[in-house]
This record gives sequence, structure tokens and C-alpha cells, in this order.
Amino acid sequence: MTAHRAGFPLQHPGPRSAERIVSVPTGVTVVRTELPPGARVAAELWRITESAGHRAACVELVHGSFGTLRYVHPAVGAERPAYFSETYEPAGPCFVLGGSATVGSREGSGFAHVHATWLDEHGRVRGGHLLPDTTVGAVPIEATMRLLHDVAYVSDTCPETAMPAFSPHPRWEAAATQAVAARIRPGEDLHTAVTDVAARAGFRSAVVRASLGSTVGARLRTGPGRIAEADWPATEFTSLTGTVADGEAVLTASLVDRNGDVHSGLVLPGQNPVAVTFELYVERADSGAISRDIDNTAEEAPA
Repeated sequence: MTAHRAGFPLQHPGPRSAERIVSVPTGVTVVRTELPPGARVAAELWRITESAGHRAACVELVHGSFGTLRYVHPAVGAERPAYFSETYEPAGPCFVLGGSATVGSREGSGFAHVHATWLDEHGRVRGGHLLPDTTVGAVPIEATMRLLHDVAYVSDTCPETAMPAFSPHPRWEAAATQAVAARIRPGEDLHTAVTDVAARAGFRSAVVRASLGSTVGARLRTGPGRIAEADWPATEFTSLTGTVADGEAVLTASLVDRNGDVHSGLVLPGQNPVAVTFELYVERADSGAISRDIDNTAEEAPA
């Protein structure tokens, strides 16, 4: 019997896959841009990715506002341990605090998995999993996109969880390993997975960013001697940022629980198993090796 509390792996309905971490090395180009008012967030991220000749991107979102905002957050499932809540659509306006996205394809069409946090019309910090018809509001949303040269991200229904999940697939052999795109399957500890992915790639030092997924509840350090625990069965990470050095990881996160409440803090090692899936981006710490295609108009806008 699975313990119904944070930190204990979930029991999923399908067969357990033997390969628990799928990782693909890749070259990277960084693009900083703005998503324009009225655009659908997911569709615009795919448009930028595809127009650059790529099939995958890992994205960080910040600032800006939502027009139409439709989202869900984690919930207890009826036929599986974790699922999604009902759909919410706040009246707005809602202003973006941060977010992450994985961009790829599903059933042959462009698709993006997007988590975000925002301030709602009441001034509350809220967060969730954005649905595809969510649009950009009057204030453009800033996006830092890591376009992956050698990876195709494909979303399929996972036999183990019976839920959709992105997995990275190699398009060809990477000319240079600047970063790794990885999928972490259920039950794997998030900290251990991060250090394993970095070690496999030969990165003695690395940075983690533009990553999202879910853990079983969550256990975070939120101050000296303070541990916060988010509710079982799942929380969705809207951001994961950190460093890896000589096999040790320091990870910080923002995440939303099954009540729609947002938490942030340091991720505790060994206490945060993946709930359904985690899409992880790990980049070699030598940032000078990354090609950077900067949107100069956005960079030079007055402060």
C-alpha cells in the first residue's frame, strides 16, 4: 500500500518501464524574445522553434500578462493516483511572475507543455498547468528559449502512468554536447536524477534551468530550520533552477500544489520522487560555448 504523503513514490496503473532516465545530448542556441499580445502562448513557442529549423526547445517565461488564461492544477485521480483539477479561467488581468515550457510535437503537430505562476485579479500568487488556448495579454511575455539542435521532443501517452508525457529523441548524433534534454520517470528522486544526468554527459559543473514536471507532494527548505511540505499526491513545478558541481546539486523551485497554492524554496535531496514525469534541461556551466541569438529590440528597450 502506497503511503499517501509527500516523498513516497506513487503506484501507477501501467507496467513499469525499465529505462527510468532518458537523456539526449545536444547543441543549443539561446533566443531571447517577446511573445506578442493576442498570441496563443503554446502555439507561438512552437512557431518560433519550428521557424528556426528545430523540433525542441526548453523555455523560461517571465513578466508580461495573460489575456485568456485557462489552466488546471494537480488533483487526486479517480482511476490513477494523480490527475488534473477542473479547468479554471480567472477574469483577469493576470500578470506573469515566471514559468517554464517544453516545446515539441504531439500527434504530428506542434505542442508545448507550459507551467507558470502569476498574480491574479485579486493580487494572489497562483499557478498551474496552462491549457493550449491561453493567450498573451496587453503586456508581452518575455521568453528565453533554448533551441535544441539535436533533439526532437515528442509527447505520447505513457503506458506506465496513462498520462501524456514528453520524451526527448535524438535527431542525429550531436556534434558537441553543450546540454542534455532528459525525461525522468516516476519514483526517481529529483536530486539524484539531476546529478546522474550531469555525470552521464561528463559535466563536472552544470546549470539546471527551463525544467518542469511533478513530484509526489514536495519537501522544501524555506528558511533556517524550516521545512515546508506540499500536499500529496502531486505538485507541479513551474520552475527548477540550480547548479551541479562535482556530483552535488543545489536546486531551487517554485511549484503549485493540489489546492492551487504556490510554494518556493530549496529542494531537499532524497525527498522528492517524481510523481508522473519531469522534463529536465541540464547545461554545461561553460556558458561561452552556447550560441546566443539575442532579440536586440527587446534587449535595448528602455528600463
